[in-house]
Amino acid sequence: MENNQEANNKETNEFVKFLNSSIGRLTLIAGLTIVLLIPMINVTSLIHERQNRALAIKSDIRSEWGGNFNYKGLVLRIPIKNSKHKKYLFFFPENEKTSLNVNASIKKRGIYHFPVFQSRNHTSAEFIPNLNNPNLDLSKAQFGLLALAETRISDMEKIEVNGLGLEIGQQTMAENSPEKLFYATAPFTIDKSTTQINVNTNYTVNGSGKIILHGFAKKSAYKMTSNWNNPSFSGTSLPNPDSFEVKNGFTSSWSIMNMAQNPKTGIDHSNQYGKTAEASVDFLEAIDHYQLNERTVKYAILVILLTFTVFYLIELIGKMSIHPIHYLMIGLSLILFYIILLSFSEQFGFARSYLAAGIGIISLLSWYAYSVLRSLKFALTILIAISILYGFLYVIVNLETYALMVGSLGLFVVLAAIMSFTRRLKV
Repeated sequence: MENNQEANNKETNEFVKFLNSSIGRLTLIAGLTIVLLIPMINVTSLIHERQNRALAIKSDIRSEWGGNFNYKGLVLRIPIKNSKHKKYLFFFPENEKTSLNVNASIKKRGIYHFPVFQSRNHTSAEFIPNLNNPNLDLSKAQFGLLALAETRISDMEKIEVNGLGLEIGQQTMAENSPEKLFYATAPFTIDKSTTQINVNTNYTVNGSGKIILHGFAKKSAYKMTSNWNNPSFSGTSLPNPDSFEVKNGFTSSWSIMNMAQNPKTGIDHSNQYGKTAEASVDFLEAIDHYQLNERTVKYAILVILLTFTVFYLIELIGKMSIHPIHYLMIGLSLILFYIILLSFSEQFGFARSYLAAGIGIISLLSWYAYSVLRSLKFALTILIAISILYGFLYVIVNLETYALMVGSLGLFVVLAAIMSFTRRLKV
């Protein structure tokens, strides 16, 4: 029995000896890092869960306030006589000018907040229809605004036709499709000899997400002013050169030509001739705090490894030993950072939450290092090293275009520093 106890003690001593060796320490660090990836997966799942909850709230707000604003423009609609089913000819403008004054704001619900906008618009258009078609019922002509069903028009003034103000009489389907609505004047009589019609109107649209401008007229000109400082442009038509300006918001303009359009000839559906160009302005937040949290988590394995490396280098330089339990406590405190960051960022935004979580964890690690190592010098070393690490992480998380370049340069500097500290170590 004594022999068995001696064998067990010998095996224990061999294991402790291996654990205190360089290879043993590196194995311990690698093993703990892999183990800590399990709670990091749970943190990632928590971020996605909270993000999905935010998207559900956002969908509710969009359904109440309004979604994307697809601008279709002013249209002249004239019924066709003697048709079995109600049919119309649609006439699009020769020239159309629209100015959009977009006031963006943040709509809150509980801890969630999303950007919405209210667009006050003025449109003037010039029509040159050919009304010699004997099948047109010119006594029931209507001007109106063509819009998709998701467009939320909150206010619309009279449509002024050649100086005469016409009230908006009805909201109907443009055709036999619930997807397209037509905010139309009451039917009026238009003279067959009419060759040019000038139309003006003002209206207000509530929405969120994007404003999409379509070039349905032969020549379309748009000018947009907004208090939003972070627009994103897309589509097949970008703003005119030198028209984009940012100063307490932005100003931009577009010119769109639709050479396939023949404004003199009507068509029997509300689609444009050919394929029109479109310009899109996105009022969504460029990066929300859930995206930033997710980016931060992606660098978790790097943060854990570098933190363990700092403690391991202190072990080597100070010729001391840190218990494996201490490494585990250090790793768990690093995991806690991401949970604090997520919970705080939902309330106070990402930047302030990162600062609060970072200060808390760095302070905890510095205190723990002093308690374990009993050295103020090494505790200050931990404080400085981890502060630099978290500062560097914040920079690369917030960068988009240069994140990879800055990250790779930062890793180069870290590797160079580690090589410098370990160049005189001997086996």
